[in-house]
Amino acid sequence: MSASDLDRWNEKYAAKGVPARLAPDAWLVKQVAGLPAGRALELACGVGHNAIWLAQQGWQVDAVDGSPVGLSLAQQLANENHGSVNWIAADLDQFSPESDAYELVLVFRFLDRTRLPGIIQQALKPGGRLLYETFTTAHLARPDSHMKNPAFALAAGELPSLFPACETCEFEECSLPDGDVARLVARKLQH
Repeated sequence: MSASDLDRWNEKYAAKGVPARLAPDAWLVKQVAGLPAGRALELACGVGHNAIWLAQQGWQVDAVDGSPVGLSLAQQLANENHGSVNWIAADLDQFSPESDAYELVLVFRFLDRTRLPGIIQQALKPGGRLLYETFTTAHLARPDSHMKNPAFALAAGELPSLFPACETCEFEECSLPDGDVARLVARKLQH
């Protein structure tokens, strides 16, 4: 991540402050219902809503983000909500996870086609589950979209193709009240 990108993210998080309430993504809540808790890794976790919620459900969670300001706010939110998370300040351009270590890896609203697929496939245990949701190019046309660069949005049908070491369990592209996204549930293939 460039210094200017880091500054932009730090400023964005500092302006928002600690969230007033814990708000995990509803799709995550639905997808993990009934799964036994294990180790989870969230990449680009922001202020940590999903990581904290998973910890409250009994998961052992590592959450990575490049913004120290975002992670500081995440820790404050975790303290207020009794969620124990291992926060990792790391640039995803440099981050290397423990291999075959996680039953669950999740990514929400972040796209890096170059590094993220390798990080995810390295981190997942064989049989481990990936939950990935991010914006599609349809989102760029929305009047409420903050995104202008198509490099940060998925083409139609693209998301499953980024993970050749995983079997697609569920895939959909949908329009939500706050964005047009692709959603992938995939399982890492056995070695």
